[in-house]
Amino acid sequence: MRGFKSSEAKKFRTFFDFYKKRAIRITTPKPFFAPREFAGLVEILVFGAGAMGSFIGGLLSRRHKVLLIGRAEHVDAIREQGLRITGKTAMIAKPEVATTVPQRARPDFVFVTTKAYDTATAMGSLERFADRSVFVTLQNGLGNAETIAKAARRVIAGTTAIGVTFVGPGEVRHAGVGDTVFGAWANVGEAELVRLRDVLAEAGINAELTSDIRSELWSKLVVNASINPVAAVAGVPNGRLVRDKRLLTILETISREAAAVAKAEGAAVDAEELLHRTVLVAKRTAANRGSMLQDLDRHRRTEIDAIAGPIIRGAARHRLPVPLTQAFYAVVRAREAAP
Repeated sequence: MRGFKSSEAKKFRTFFDFYKKRAIRITTPKPFFAPREFAGLVEILVFGAGAMGSFIGGLLSRRHKVLLIGRAEHVDAIREQGLRITGKTAMIAKPEVATTVPQRARPDFVFVTTKAYDTATAMGSLERFADRSVFVTLQNGLGNAETIAKAARRVIAGTTAIGVTFVGPGEVRHAGVGDTVFGAWANVGEAELVRLRDVLAEAGINAELTSDIRSELWSKLVVNASINPVAAVAGVPNGRLVRDKRLLTILETISREAAAVAKAEGAAVDAEELLHRTVLVAKRTAANRGSMLQDLDRHRRTEIDAIAGPIIRGAARHRLPVPLTQAFYAVVRAREAAP
């Protein structure tokens, strides 16, 4: 396996040593809240409650007031039986649910978890919170934070490598652990970032804060562009990509193509570190069927434009070759159009 002749321990040290240089670790003690005080501390609205949005909202609902906005069949199932989370996390959550945003909502944080191509439409439904709420995006691809910031005053952008699969109405499966990183995008101070980090930590989601979120978004894009399209076209869960030497060779090549573009676009990335990170994410989410594969399975539009599109456009600007990225982009688009 090219580029991975060192031991597993050395690979993990390489990854985390690099990561520590980029992340701002805030070590102030978390405050203790009595259950009654903590329960009403934060109001959270999750717009676009699919797999990831439901998982995050479900965990947060154990201690906070959470409202999930999702599809009717999903909302009905949660209302009747609760939100079932299986896999690495096992629980039944009881968040509030609705198909449209109610007038009474007064969220402190709004998580936008729609597909990237629906972000602009989502903001039309959320415009009344533009000045009062802090908006948070963990969506795939590039451009979501910019779109949200056109309407909302305060925006936090983030990435996560947590693997979650939508099983069916009212149920999601936590299939893999992964790092979550946040940073200020627009008019957000350290206090708000720390507050969000602590809210997530209380729910069991450990997040890091970074001063260079743009580079983190590019890094996540490289990982996504290397894993999602290949797994989707091959029709396999993430772990197969590193167990099958032929698929691993493809993953490695796309990772290097994408990293070269990210660096040319000004992101502070290292191609070999990103390749290590990509393989690590695939291993840690081995059982997960990626979101792009889930979309193809359900004959839905994928996020290939938001994931591979920026790489292809960036490559054209800098005259860099990205033949495998272009090939998988074309195949995924063809699969989308297939009857």
